[in-house]
Amino acid sequence: MAAIKHILVAERDHQVLTQLAQALRASGYATSEAVTGREALRAVQMNRPDLAIVGTALPDIGGKDLARILESNGEHVPVPTIVVSGPGPHPEDVLLTGGPTEKPVLRWSHVEEVVTHVNEVFDLSEGKDPERFSRAVRCGNVSIDPRSMTVEVDGVPVELTGREFRFLQVLALNEERTCTREELKKLVWGEGAEVIGRTVDVLVSRLRSKLTAATGREIVATIRGIGYRFTG
Repeated sequence: MAAIKHILVAERDHQVLTQLAQALRASGYATSEAVTGREALRAVQMNRPDLAIVGTALPDIGGKDLARILESNGEHVPVPTIVVSGPGPHPEDVLLTGGPTEKPVLRWSHVEEVVTHVNEVFDLSEGKDPERFSRAVRCGNVSIDPRSMTVEVDGVPVELTGREFRFLQVLALNEERTCTREELKKLVWGEGAEVIGRTVDVLVSRLRSKLTAATGREIVATIRGIGYRFTG
């Protein structure tokens, strides 16, 4: 089982801070929170996070400035940073943000967008390991073998379609972490594919029905407003 990733969230708006932190915890991450840049720097010194998410306009340090500090971090290990501007950003917030102009700002309207970017940092897809999806995987009592396209749960074979197999495989490979709907569309249907309407919901419903019939328990959990997680 992979170690749980720790994410520092620094945001001056308490409501947005809570929304982001709750979504990340629901997605399988551990979090710590800060409402100022100085609080964020102290938090990094106490317990180095795997990633930081910082708002564009903290009350003392601009988001890009804080990102520059964390990503260089002197003699310490750098902390990868995502600079975000939440729902309904004010133009002056961006003007207050210092740091290198090339540092992009993630403007989000739904927390799923932030979770998607976080998952990308930790390489949810083939990325650094192009053979990842060609190897057999066993998670708990679930065995998935891409060479024979077979799935067994508690030793019981479960017949799945190609997309159902891929969907379950993606979730199992990212055990303990929620996969967002957008990631699943890309990884199951392919980059650039147009997945319309309730296509994802229909696939999940069929997959759950087959798995429940074989095992009598839930293996794919819905994380409301974000995506799905393997719970086998």
